[in-house]
Amino acid sequence: MSVMFEVYYSPPADIGREGMLTARVSSLGGRLSYREVAENDDEHGICLTFEFDDPSQAELAAQKLRQQGEHVEGPSDYGD
Repeated sequence: MSVMFEVYYSPPADIGREGMLTARVSSLGGRLSYREVAENDDEHGICLTFEFDDPSQAELAAQKLRQQGEHVEGPSDYGD
């Protein structure tokens, strides 16, 4: 079963930041599976969903991103 977490950040979209996040997560065993941009100001902004096959890799990656100051929700089983 896959495990995922979401990284949220405020607009405007930053493709450079997203590229660095994706590269960092990829080096830790994950992959970008979905990107969503909120349509209104009541939502979180930009959400990147990263998927992992190994729960321990997901937990390590989430910790690393939090240490960098990123807003990470999860990890959790994919589909929860």
